[in-house]
Amino acid sequence: MKVCFLNHNLNAATGAGRFGINLIERLRLANPQLDAVVLTALGSGHPLEVPILHPRFFRLVFAIPRIRALMRSCDIIHALDGFPYGVIAVLASIGLGKKLVVTAIGTGAIRPFRHFVRGRLLAWAYRRADRVVAISGYTRREILARLPGLAIEIINHAVDYREFSGDLMAPLTAEERSTIAAMQPYVLSVGGWKRRKGFEYSFPAFAEIRKRFPQMRYVVCGIGPKPQLEEPLGLHGSVHYFKGIRWPFLKAIYAGAELFMLLAVDDGNDVEGFGFAFLEAAAAGLPVIGARQSGAEDAVRDGENGFLVEPRNAPVAVGAAIRILSDQTLARRFSAGSRKLAREMSWEAVAERYGALYRGLIV
Repeated sequence: MKVCFLNHNLNAATGAGRFGINLIERLRLANPQLDAVVLTALGSGHPLEVPILHPRFFRLVFAIPRIRALMRSCDIIHALDGFPYGVIAVLASIGLGKKLVVTAIGTGAIRPFRHFVRGRLLAWAYRRADRVVAISGYTRREILARLPGLAIEIINHAVDYREFSGDLMAPLTAEERSTIAAMQPYVLSVGGWKRRKGFEYSFPAFAEIRKRFPQMRYVVCGIGPKPQLEEPLGLHGSVHYFKGIRWPFLKAIYAGAELFMLLAVDDGNDVEGFGFAFLEAAAAGLPVIGARQSGAEDAVRDGENGFLVEPRNAPVAVGAAIRILSDQTLARRFSAGSRKLAREMSWEAVAERYGALYRGLIV
């Protein structure tokens, strides 16, 4: 069996890249006979990657013959997100008779519906696909609100909990270890500088948390300093930022936190389709706080490993955080619940479900 994937990139430093790499590696481990080629918009040097999905329309059009040639050699075409990759997959494969799978992830699965032409192209791609998969119940609901009756199954993202086992401090440099020790205790957020990440709510929430716990720090991985958020809240010196750090250091930062908090919002259909960082936090054994009406609903078990709170409501998040930070028994219970969730949401389980889906298509 050979699968042609379409994805933004295979760069392990990005969410799209990590998803593509993990999915393909686990599929090939489960089925050593599975071959793959990955058509991407950006090159990262990965050996399976063919960076041919040019962002510029005319360059993409000129690449269509080569794209079709690569697709012709495959049994299944699997687009990792609806727009543009699902649309490109359908257009480029017309007449080839190939089975098509579209995995709907987040913004690219939903936001194009706001645009007249893109929305109709995306709807057409979903309807033409042999299988549509959503990474969360939230993403599925948002698509069904636009395309009632569309058949969509859910296959969540996953995490390798084993990456967070053992002594996570051992691979660190002396400087990295001292940096973590100097910041503790801290609340952690991980995410890029996008409004959908909800930093405009998590910063005010932390300011209130710090009134109750004056020694607490706020650590944010994925963005640079944001004085415009700090200064009005009097947080100067209590927020630490990290961007572009290596994976062992990030894992240790996760493990050193008191809790994880990310208050994602729907920013004009720019959405958090799942919330992969919640699973990384869970694998590190952290209690978590996320917002409803986002992909966090599938990544957090409310009352078992943390709390889901109403979106755009910093005071409710403050109350949830204070409950966890002031009750060690509750924090330990949520920590155990997080590790249990991470063990259950494994890449092996995801690969098994996609493998079964592929086999069902080419019987």
